[in-house]
Amino acid sequence: MVGGALTFAVKVTDMPLLDGLLLIGPPGIGKTEIIKQKAMEEAGRLGKKFVDLREAPDEVIEDILRNPDKYYVFYRVVATHVFPEDIGYPVPKNVLVEHLPPKVLAVFAREGVHGLLFVDELTNVKDAKQMTMYFSILQEKEAGMQLRFSRNVKIVVAANPPEWSRVAEPLPQPIRGGRVYMVEVLPPTVDEWGRYMESAYGDGWERFVYSYLKAHPDDFLKQPDDDWSAFPTPRSWTRLARALHELREGGAPWNVIAAVVKGSVGPEVAPRFLALYKKGEDLPKRLEELKRNPESFLRLDEEMKFLVITSLMQRPVEELTEEYGGFLGWLIKSGNREWLAPLIANPLNPEKGIQLSAALAERYPELYETLTEIAGALG
Repeated sequence: MVGGALTFAVKVTDMPLLDGLLLIGPPGIGKTEIIKQKAMEEAGRLGKKFVDLREAPDEVIEDILRNPDKYYVFYRVVATHVFPEDIGYPVPKNVLVEHLPPKVLAVFAREGVHGLLFVDELTNVKDAKQMTMYFSILQEKEAGMQLRFSRNVKIVVAANPPEWSRVAEPLPQPIRGGRVYMVEVLPPTVDEWGRYMESAYGDGWERFVYSYLKAHPDDFLKQPDDDWSAFPTPRSWTRLARALHELREGGAPWNVIAAVVKGSVGPEVAPRFLALYKKGEDLPKRLEELKRNPESFLRLDEEMKFLVITSLMQRPVEELTEEYGGFLGWLIKSGNREWLAPLIANPLNPEKGIQLSAALAERYPELYETLTEIAGALG
């Protein structure tokens, strides 16, 4: 219950790995990566060796077939890429013909193996025979006449709703009528995305992207206006943050950067992003000025204030207390504590926020109660 009303949409991270789970949500919000991570965690709890069958060499496949009890296997398939004729190959056998399954399906059918088959983009399937095949997999865990999945294999499906995909098709009634758990999923928050980027890429991404999204959170995920342009999703911002890091390291010219930005997040968001990216060139100058004159913060516009705070969020605690301690103390004394709160909470690194709060309390003991109030308000 939230505010007295039931909320039916959930984060993918909050969902358990139910067999027959159908996740419905926008593209690019991390469904595939989160489901794979959950599968890895489940493998750990079961004491099994996790194997992504897309990456497994033949010798590993052969060992799984020999020793299925040791393994937890994972495979993602894009629904539109697999047809009924792909799940068995005709081989003559005496006067008969036997259909042998490809190695991935042979692994999933091996009794004793644990695993998860993740079927993505199910609503993009337009071929009736394809959908019948997936219905059989979901309903009976059967692929063709001769292959049945191990009872320890779970099937999870993902789909985009029609408002997020012009090619989305309605799901057949038999699938919707009790064959799956149809769960609407929400995108991550900007802070959750930022923590993922820190964990996954360390210093290999452009953190300015996080600063922009903190200033413009509505640009994190937007529906496309046409059928030709890029549009922003968490996945788009991930690719852009990675690309900008490489472009900056390589000294790419401005027109190349602008083209990549537009090609990542589309023509509506790109001008706003590029304007703030250009403004960010003044950030070192503004930070130096804050060391000498903390009150100069009041002359900054809201966007530059976001750039300042998110930049400081990424600095070591020692640098913050030694070089910016005066500015941080001024934020508290001058009644601008709302700008200190993100540094103490530090969504990218909560442990650093705790360390900063302790360091400031030691430096400004008279402000200890105020710092405690801020920390308490942040939970």
